[in-house]
Amino acid sequence: MSFLRFSTAILAIIALLSPGLAAGGFENAPFGIQARGMAGAFRAVADDWTAAHYNPAGYARLQDNQLGGSVGLIHLRHELNPDYRLGGTYELGVFNDQVNYNKHEVYSNPSGGFLARLPIMGEIVAGFSIFQPFDNNITWTLYDLPLAYNDSLTTPSDQYSSNLDVVAFQLTVAREIVEEKVSFGLGLQVLRADLIYTNLLFRDNPYEGTPLAVRPWDKITEWNHNDGYGWGFGLRAGLMFDLTDKLNLGLTGSMPFDITVEGTSKLEYYMPLNSDLVGLGSIDGEDYDPGTPEYLFASGTKIVDTADFEAELKLPASMAMGLAYSVSERLLIALDAEYTFWSSYDGLNLVFSNHRGLTGAADTSAFVREFFTADVSYPVDWKNSARVALGARYHFRDLLTVLAGWALDQSPAGESGNLSPQFIDTGDKRTFSSGIIYHHNQWDFGLAGSYTRYPDLTLSAEDSDSDGLPDYMTGQYKASTYETFLSFNYRF
Repeated sequence: MSFLRFSTAILAIIALLSPGLAAGGFENAPFGIQARGMAGAFRAVADDWTAAHYNPAGYARLQDNQLGGSVGLIHLRHELNPDYRLGGTYELGVFNDQVNYNKHEVYSNPSGGFLARLPIMGEIVAGFSIFQPFDNNITWTLYDLPLAYNDSLTTPSDQYSSNLDVVAFQLTVAREIVEEKVSFGLGLQVLRADLIYTNLLFRDNPYEGTPLAVRPWDKITEWNHNDGYGWGFGLRAGLMFDLTDKLNLGLTGSMPFDITVEGTSKLEYYMPLNSDLVGLGSIDGEDYDPGTPEYLFASGTKIVDTADFEAELKLPASMAMGLAYSVSERLLIALDAEYTFWSSYDGLNLVFSNHRGLTGAADTSAFVREFFTADVSYPVDWKNSARVALGARYHFRDLLTVLAGWALDQSPAGESGNLSPQFIDTGDKRTFSSGIIYHHNQWDFGLAGSYTRYPDLTLSAEDSDSDGLPDYMTGQYKASTYETFLSFNYRF
């Protein structure tokens, strides 16, 4: 009982120290039908193939071999009313003072795995699974070139987008340490990260102090598109204790190692169109004729550069604890608390190399080439965050299982205001989940759904680098997420 009191106290401390709990960031929502239906409160239960993620020690408790899979269908319904202006006054072309919606798409998140009991070292359970511990996918159209800046060009529609998928290929082994009391599981992961990231940048015109850089041509519009991938490794471990006949305790920890993402970048510059300067020859000692560097910044052309890029993706480690109590043979209640070290994630720093595509003065002038080939950084200052989930499972006769859950999530970015259209996480959010599982002989078929409500947020301007622009996309944010999950599980 003293160990039980200690475990319960630890859960309570994690909850109290996190003022509005959450996994946040781009950590994936719970997958697998039971875990999803119970809002992720599954670490002390872990009694199907998804234990590979929630608690690998759960494998040792399973009496059947299993083959299972699930797919999550995710729909993001986010709103952004920007207030993004140069110096708080001058328009740049962002769709300010109007409600904008992200591109409405239904994204799929598949996962699957199998496990088998093996007569090795007495008896161990081993399995292989594929799932996504981290995921983010969103696209916005929020901008058009102002007519006074350039009335002849248009930017792509995927101006602000992020498609980040981190897939884990995990080999899991588990066994009992103390028979029917304590079990241990370990997952060895190969991680594949795929990143497609686009952003609009408003760069300082390098010809500051000349007629080329007067308002509205003092900022140069750059569209930055990056497509790459990388490989890494990770570890996931778990312990499960039977504290009593009715009460289980689960402990887990995960440690993904940094992944170097490499790929190709396209840097498109939408240059100002200044008809008063183009073709007028020399003005104030500067030559604006075709072929000169100055001409590039007045002719209204699009300049395209292609380069290789490299970025370090620093994924966060996490630790978690769960309790599961069997109220009766049919009813189980579970409580989870997870703490994620998001402070290790510092954003994306894109280092370019092997530039190709620049021609003429854009390539031969060292001054403007330096401008067109500059590295790009998207830093964040996120905080560690926590997540608490409460779930229930009820076996209704032998044919049907009913699931329900509720979770509180803390945003790693909410207090710092490090928000961008690519990563919407406005603050402490709440998730409501429910689901059913139909049992037929050795088959289990599941359906679950969830709704996540984010708090509204108004992000005010902060200009730490004194470039006249807010550090992040300021404005009013609203967000909600709808998810539907389908699954099957075959026991043999």
